[in-house]
Amino acid sequence: MPYVEQRGKYWRVRWKQNDGRYSSGVTADEKTKEKFRTEDEAYQYGLDQETLIRLGLHQKKQETITFGAWANIWYCGLGLEPSTMAKYRMMLQGHLLPVFETRPLDDLAPEEMDPWERSIVRAGYAPRTARDARDLMVTILNAAIPRYLTYNPASRRRGTGRKGLRRVERAKRRRAVWPTAGETIAIAERAAILAGHDEVFLLLVTAAFTGLRWSEVLALEPDALLPDGRLDIRQKLYELKGFYVGHPKDGSLRTLHLPPFLLELLRDAAERARRCTCTGRREGLPPVDGEEVVEWCSGRRYLFLAPSGAHYQRGNFGTRVMRPAADGVYPARTGARAQPARPVLADVASYTPPAAGGRSRAQPGRPAYPGRPTYWSWPYAVAGEGFVAPQGRGRPNWAAWPEEERPHLVSWLPVRPGLTVHGLRHGHQTWLDDGGIKEALKKDRMGHEDLTDMSEIYGHITPRMVTDLLVLLQALWLEGVGERRRIHPRSAVPALDAALRAFEGGDDGESVILFSQNSPNRLRSHKKTRRIV
Repeated sequence: MPYVEQRGKYWRVRWKQNDGRYSSGVTADEKTKEKFRTEDEAYQYGLDQETLIRLGLHQKKQETITFGAWANIWYCGLGLEPSTMAKYRMMLQGHLLPVFETRPLDDLAPEEMDPWERSIVRAGYAPRTARDARDLMVTILNAAIPRYLTYNPASRRRGTGRKGLRRVERAKRRRAVWPTAGETIAIAERAAILAGHDEVFLLLVTAAFTGLRWSEVLALEPDALLPDGRLDIRQKLYELKGFYVGHPKDGSLRTLHLPPFLLELLRDAAERARRCTCTGRREGLPPVDGEEVVEWCSGRRYLFLAPSGAHYQRGNFGTRVMRPAADGVYPARTGARAQPARPVLADVASYTPPAAGGRSRAQPGRPAYPGRPTYWSWPYAVAGEGFVAPQGRGRPNWAAWPEEERPHLVSWLPVRPGLTVHGLRHGHQTWLDDGGIKEALKKDRMGHEDLTDMSEIYGHITPRMVTDLLVLLQALWLEGVGERRRIHPRSAVPALDAALRAFEGGDDGESVILFSQNSPNRLRSHKKTRRIV
């Protein structure tokens, strides 16, 4: 409500602004310059200004600055993680500054923000990229209030007919791809074979059965395994033209309880831990923005490294390992080395040792599941057309080989199309939900925090909750191994092969343990276990 007071022959009015404070007051209409000669004239003018402020239409006399100048001031004042700063810089340089750099802040209008966001999608970027660019614009302009702006022209307006689109987006997020325990084991086995490194199997199994983020799994060191059998999550590896060590996302430091099978596998991995080949940040690179002190990785021991001793990179691992393991297809490439998607071709033959001067011979009736992927391009067959195997460019002419020497070629079927490493985290949360694990333990394990929920403050984790969790995860592992064994009793991955042998009690007629395929809730009861001799 405006505040009016008499000043000599005229009246002065002050009105409430966006920040809750009153304006300094005026004694005349700012447009017509006519003085307020009555109290009613001044009061009505103040009401009009408050209405314009509520509608976002009030124009206040303020300092003027261009968006580019303000964005530079805002960016230089941040002290975030270097990876976050790099993302902001990329968004600014790629999407915001090319459009708004020379525009004064008070010249930006709400009507141009939606078309600008849609133009990013039309340019070929993902809708997520467009949303991130808009969110960054909102953040930058919010910081300009009240010095340069009275309202944020980039804020998304409610009631603009986009309710249906928002519901569709939420539905898509809820349908994020997640695997069952059996699918996790099958995909992890394929991934280890594709990567040519057995530790990849344990890497993905660890991610799935702990719910860790990709960067948290990569940062596991031998001393992360505590003497009491828990896993200490105190750091993660950030990728930024090199790797540096920082706290987990949102400061989610925590310790995780491990099921018996995973604790044993990780202890074995800790004994084999190697030093990475990192030597700190390469010379000649400019300093990173953000935090003043950054601990660059330099020759530390980790549980999971590539065969070369380098760290796995998310993009390369997803394209070359995760995608073909889950989809059964190498993804298409674009750019200078463009090529279409192609199936994963695998040789499932078991071979005898090669004779002197000759090739190995395939042993009939002894397939090796899931096979060894070949690395020659192999296009899809076209329905209704005869298929001719590609030749040349180093590809073997298998048709000319004797029958007993030819590989037994198959194409991998999809296991869980679209699954990513982050999808394993979705799967872990889903397993816990389905298994009836208590909310306090789930939030702690996933590294989530919601201080608006009173149970977050007063709820605590009990030993019984932990026992229920470990029994559930152990049962899911045994269920997954059982599913995998029904496909084939052996594996080329040592860790999985040992689990398959233990599951069946070996090949010498010892006792066989079979687990019923019930829901995780019922699997927590060992009454469903039958022993057959």
